[in-house]
Amino acid sequence: MPITPTTSHMLDLLRGSLNQRIPDIPTLDTDEWGRLFVLGRKHGVVTMIYDAIEMLPADKQPIGDIALSWTLSADRTRYHYAHQKQVLEFIDQKAKAEGLPYVLLKGMSLSRYYPRPDSRPCGDIDICFPHNFERGNTLLGHPEANAVGKHAEMKIDGVTVENHRQLLDLNFDSQRQAEAYIWKALEQVPDDHLLPPTANMVYLLMHTVSHLTARFKLPLRNILDWGMFLRANRQTLNPDECHAVMKSIGMVDSFNILTLLAGDYIGTDLSMFVIGHVRPDDITRMNKLILTREYLASVPKDLPFLPRIVARMKRRRQRRWLYRYLPASRAERRQSILKSFYRKKH
Repeated sequence: MPITPTTSHMLDLLRGSLNQRIPDIPTLDTDEWGRLFVLGRKHGVVTMIYDAIEMLPADKQPIGDIALSWTLSADRTRYHYAHQKQVLEFIDQKAKAEGLPYVLLKGMSLSRYYPRPDSRPCGDIDICFPHNFERGNTLLGHPEANAVGKHAEMKIDGVTVENHRQLLDLNFDSQRQAEAYIWKALEQVPDDHLLPPTANMVYLLMHTVSHLTARFKLPLRNILDWGMFLRANRQTLNPDECHAVMKSIGMVDSFNILTLLAGDYIGTDLSMFVIGHVRPDDITRMNKLILTREYLASVPKDLPFLPRIVARMKRRRQRRWLYRYLPASRAERRQSILKSFYRKKH
């Protein structure tokens, strides 16, 4: 499925928004603005696009009901962001009073890299109290909370807060090595409550590639985060050091391909970070995967045993190119699949 004109218009509007310049797009009819709205919601970028719409001449802006939809959606995003900031300020005050260091993760920590931070929608607040998970739960008013997977989830004034015991999934050596690297960087918690740039680079990449599965999917917003983070830290991050770190955890290919695509999406040359060869066919495939979100359908569970095995093998062949960019070696992945299959049988 080729990239549609609607997708091209979305990217042009996003580049205008993220670079604070008037987008060069043709006059669009109401139906196209409607398709853009649906696509923007799918990727979590409606309010960023709306920032670009506000820069357009009046005769190029949407009108009628669809214009109202854009405005209301942007207002909701900004209201929710303001509410989250209030909750974060409450957490910050309590943490200071208790002398308990914390680190802000993912969305809320990345919004500062956007021209309008409140245009970057954040689903929840991700936070970590290094080596003080239980004390963090108590500070957040939920001492009984237990970690389910990586974190404990709780509500504070209606806002979902996730207190992380661990930062990544730890199924493979690359993830475990990345986690250890980040924790080492947090031996001294920064005063700004952010991961140090190189550690944050590792964390963001590992988090981004975790979405490259049919279960989670990878919205464009995550790739924009990656690009905006690299752009903001160009003077801090050394490309050779970045690659040395990525090589140590086996994620150079993922780093390269996502950096090239992110640079294109945000309209910024990030090629200074890319060292080595990137397969052109894979760039095309990954671009299509991100923009169309055409993930392979799950194998039906009600299939008989042998047809189900055949369907799974066919699905794996179709996704084989993608495994180069996932955090696991072939041997590790094969072992993990066998363990998973064994658990389902027993």
